[in-house]
Amino acid sequence: MKRLIIILLFITTALHAEKIERLGFYNIQEILGDDKLTYKILKGCVSMNSAVTEIIKEEHPDLAKEFFETANYLYPFGILVLKKIKNINHQEAEKEYFFGVSNLTDDYVSFIRENGAANKSFFKGTFLGDDLNFCNEIRGAIEVSISHSKKIE
Repeated sequence: MKRLIIILLFITTALHAEKIERLGFYNIQEILGDDKLTYKILKGCVSMNSAVTEIIKEEHPDLAKEFFETANYLYPFGILVLKKIKNINHQEAEKEYFFGVSNLTDDYVSFIRENGAANKSFFKGTFLGDDLNFCNEIRGAIEVSISHSKKIE
């Protein structure tokens, strides 16, 4: 029975593979004005940072830690936005977000490894470097917003 569940999980994961797409096309105002876009960007940023962490953690543990911290910082905001969009409880949002991020992270890992094999570089010839910078801008905007709201209180 356990094997059947694992096999079904792999099959459904493959069927739900998400398309890797550029995140940096949007500006902050567009993102703030559209909860679905906010969710897409947060999920993409968490997944991409998680994928980079996974790929470089053995050779560059200190750098991997920075990507991991960014993914973990943004992660709860994705849950909150999903909860709002779908009007679901926190547990449901957390579960759905976890599986969505996990699937998209796997897609990013595959994409990065394939690019690395083809170009002898994980990022050369892709938009990933720009998107990682964009995700850092998103994180910075959230940090500034939280800092300002704490000062107002």
